[in-house]
Amino acid sequence: MKFLILTFVWFAGISKINAQQIELKGKVVDEQNNALSFAAINFIDIDKTVYSNADGIFTINLNNRSKSTSFTIKITFVGKKSLETSISLNQQTIPVFKLQTLTLLLKDVEFNQKRKTLNSNSSIVFDRQAIEQSQAFSITDILNNLPGKRMVAPNLHSPQNLTLRAEVSGLQALNNSLGIAIVVDDIQLSNNANMQNRNLGRWGLGNGNISSASYGSFDTPFGGLDLRDIPADNIESIEVISGVAPAKYGDLTDGAIIINRQAGRTPYQFNTRINAGSTNYTLSKGYKLKHNLGALNLGLNYLKSNEDPSDKTKVYDRISTNLIWTANLKPQLKNTFSVDFSTKIDDVKLDPDDGLELKTFSKARNFSFSNRATLSIKESIVESINFNVSYSKGYQESYNQRYLNGSPKGISDKDVSGEIYEGYFIPGTYLAAEHIIGKPNNLNAGLSLNSQFFTGKVRHNFSVGSNMYYSKNNGEGIIVDPTKPRWANSAYQNERPYSYESLPDVINYGIYLQDNTKITIDNRPLNLNVGLRLDVQNAKTSIQPRINAAYAFKKNLNLTLAYGRATKSPTLAHRFPAPNYIDLILLNQFTGNVNESIFLVYTDKIVADNSQLKPSESQQAEMGFQFKNKVFNSSIVVYWKDNKNGFSSNTVYHTYNLPNYSFTYVPNNRPIIAPTGTYKKQYVGVSTVGNDLHSKNWGLEWGVNSNKIEAIKTSFSINTSFSYSKYKNNAERIVPTSQENIDAGKPAWFGIYPANEYEALNIMSKVAATTHIPKIGFVVNLLADVYWQDISKTLADSYKPIAYLDKDMNRFNIPNFNASDPTYGYLNLTTAANSETKLPFVYANLGVRISKEIKEKIRLSVNAYNFLNLQFRHFNPNTNQVTTYSYPTSVGAEISIKF
Repeated sequence: MKFLILTFVWFAGISKINAQQIELKGKVVDEQNNALSFAAINFIDIDKTVYSNADGIFTINLNNRSKSTSFTIKITFVGKKSLETSISLNQQTIPVFKLQTLTLLLKDVEFNQKRKTLNSNSSIVFDRQAIEQSQAFSITDILNNLPGKRMVAPNLHSPQNLTLRAEVSGLQALNNSLGIAIVVDDIQLSNNANMQNRNLGRWGLGNGNISSASYGSFDTPFGGLDLRDIPADNIESIEVISGVAPAKYGDLTDGAIIINRQAGRTPYQFNTRINAGSTNYTLSKGYKLKHNLGALNLGLNYLKSNEDPSDKTKVYDRISTNLIWTANLKPQLKNTFSVDFSTKIDDVKLDPDDGLELKTFSKARNFSFSNRATLSIKESIVESINFNVSYSKGYQESYNQRYLNGSPKGISDKDVSGEIYEGYFIPGTYLAAEHIIGKPNNLNAGLSLNSQFFTGKVRHNFSVGSNMYYSKNNGEGIIVDPTKPRWANSAYQNERPYSYESLPDVINYGIYLQDNTKITIDNRPLNLNVGLRLDVQNAKTSIQPRINAAYAFKKNLNLTLAYGRATKSPTLAHRFPAPNYIDLILLNQFTGNVNESIFLVYTDKIVADNSQLKPSESQQAEMGFQFKNKVFNSSIVVYWKDNKNGFSSNTVYHTYNLPNYSFTYVPNNRPIIAPTGTYKKQYVGVSTVGNDLHSKNWGLEWGVNSNKIEAIKTSFSINTSFSYSKYKNNAERIVPTSQENIDAGKPAWFGIYPANEYEALNIMSKVAATTHIPKIGFVVNLLADVYWQDISKTLADSYKPIAYLDKDMNRFNIPNFNASDPTYGYLNLTTAANSETKLPFVYANLGVRISKEIKEKIRLSVNAYNFLNLQFRHFNPNTNQVTTYSYPTSVGAEISIKF
């Protein structure tokens, strides 16, 4: 708080409080001249937003030292076409601004995403019509329209994550999705408390999800939120920032998705859509409450999807409800309160004909509430105060079962370390299960103070603020029945129960300064968004400068520049993995009679300390040009992004020298065991979390959009993206030698090799032709994804060791490797040619979307993916395999009714 006070005292010193005060008023109405309350009026020149009251009136007080005679404003309201116009200072009466209902009967309607300079130079915006035209089951179907993303039919049977500005895979892609912030109504959602993963030491980061043998996994620990769970029907706009985000957004590295939901009076709207085995029903309504109590928006969304409608084995169900109450509690205080509840299940049902009794499910429930408040203050250096807070409480359950039919198994389940003891035997025939229950809790809060001041005639829109992110998980955790283990004695490890209830909570916080201003250079405007952010994450402090600049150095030509740094904290799953129990079997003798048998084991308990885990970090820069005339507009952006300290999964080896035991059978009695005086040397690998992932990404995005050609009522757009990434795990590779070499007494137990590097390149274009006939409310979108090239390559495999470790983990460097050296020559790995996959030809995937509106109340829509059923296949004579590059034809339909 001292920081906030000192900052504003300093700015007060350079500001003139007695600057000329001007009050501007206006009124917003609909086509029937009814007042529209809670319309947003954005004063573009000064980057300030106010809202209309219950009578549709808005008021703003301005310091006008720049002597402007008018201001450009943009008025938006749910369900209405936005209006961009000017408001004059010399008004004699209160001007009235009339907003038209957003329908297909309007002449100028945006049906595709647009690149706009809003929060960032890299912003791409989907407005309401673009969202409706996508006929989306979730926001995944909308985001697939981004440059470089593939247009595919809705996929509701595997988790959907987003990556931005990177051609990476595996753990690198997991980190990229984790680093994308999702912000809904100014509230940042979080996946930091998701711990639905198996033991990290046994499975690592990439293989830790409970999964079905046929359908894979359904949880998203260590990564971003599952986008399937976010419906699109009550969303007014989506802004995607793939580059440098403003300083007010923290806990991110790779961009942000900013979602604004509908708030205000709206008619009843019912939507239903279908695609293959998926059906979706939604109902929403916005009420204007009496007695100036504001507006209440209600929404209900239900989705049911069968992966194969013929047997209904795999089912995904989702129910989402929301309530948003918006009110002007006082003339200067606007408040929005939201309550959301959602539940979903990914269920692989039991097949009665399957003797293995396979069954898998992932369930989740989430309840959240949030509150946003904006207080305007007249005649003060602090013009407004924004405060938001959000709390969410969830329930997550992951389960997998399989019937095992084998021989009796020895079990070790003691919570000990460094001890030799006797385990016990269990029957080999039983129903084994994996089970994890998590109860994630997240609390986010933000406070910002906003002001305007002048330096000379230059107006500064300055804000200072702070964010706090709290995460905890109170779940039962990993539930283990030691008499029915799923992976008995696998990799020398047996699971023990691990409760999340006693784990510490995690609090991250940050503060920021941000200044948005416009400077005139050579009679041309230079818009600057300059910010500085300081974050404390996992007790590590980082300073993050960020800047977005746009300069109109020609009438129709803008230059944009951006640079920024950002960090993402480790999650609870990274910070607090379950302990590892190394169970080394010294004697396993089962005679058929438990009383005559022995299972002797040594257990070593390893507890990971990840307190020193650093946040992942990104640094990026971009430059772009934007051109616009009466015929078309075009933009080109080149970018560079460097991601480091990514969360990696590395193997650490532990060596053991344990005694051998003799076994003497005694009929109807306990056997006699005794140490033989000899020892067995062996090793076990345990996965740990590190900060070793590193990727460098370069790219170019070029878009051309034509204005509508009135003669054919059609507009065209083409967006081409070039993306190249080079990535690796910075940690050296440690590869153990064979047990035979160890038993033979050879000194080198582990070879150390340089890290492998990977690279990927993708070039593709998204082409759209949009025909819109307003008179009959009809629109056709013809879409094409053109794939020019797609290359993935493993760079030269490092097969020669640069060092080795002995049984005591002492390191010995190898300056010049000699394969005939008996000390370490056997560590030479098999050489392999570079692994490369490359697109053998250019091909395209075609899609179409058609909508017809009837009397502004009913909209009928159909869509088809690969509607010409084009098949693109390639036969590789080296592998005798056929690769299919096209997607199956998929057709969907939607009906939307307003009443």
